[in-house]
Amino acid sequence: MARKSQKVDRIDLKILSALQDKGRSSNLELAAKVGLSPSPCHNRHRALEKSGIIHGYRADIDLAKLTDYVEILSFVTLHKHGRTQQGAFEKLIEGTSQAIACYQISGNFDYIVHFVCRSVSDYVDLHHRLIEDEPNIASVTTNVIMSETKKFAGYPLRELIEPAETKPD
Repeated sequence: MARKSQKVDRIDLKILSALQDKGRSSNLELAAKVGLSPSPCHNRHRALEKSGIIHGYRADIDLAKLTDYVEILSFVTLHKHGRTQQGAFEKLIEGTSQAIACYQISGNFDYIVHFVCRSVSDYVDLHHRLIEDEPNIASVTTNVIMSETKKFAGYPLRELIEPAETKPD
C-alpha cells in the first residue's frame, strides 16, 4: 500500500530484515548480524519500534500440529459502497475472530476475507451468520485453500526500499 514513507538507512534495513528472519534475536545476536555494537543497535531497534515501523511481534504457529482446520478466501461484493456501509462491513469482520485478514480491493469484488475455521461446515454456519448480520452483502464467492505453496516470511525490504540498480543498455 502506498503511504508516506519514513526514511531508513541500510543499517535500519539490516535490523528490520534480521528481525523478520528471527524476531526473538537477542540484542547481542542482532548487533553481530548487522555489524553494530550492542548499544547503538539497541537504540536503533527501539527507535524503529517508537516510530511505528515495527509495531509488534508474534509467534509463527504451526496450526496443523494443534488441530484440523480449513482456510477459506471469500470474495465479497456489497450492494452499496458508501463509507457508512463499508464501515459497517469492516466492523463486522473486525469482530469475527475466524477472519484472520481482510483486504478492500479494486476490481470485480469489494473485499477479500481470509478465514480459518474448524471445518467447511463451520465456515458455512459463519457465512450464513455474516450475511444475516450484514444485509449489505450482495454476494460472496468462496474458495477453499487447498495448500499453502509459499508462506509469508517477511517483506522484500531491499527490493522495496533500496534504489534499483541501473542496468547497462
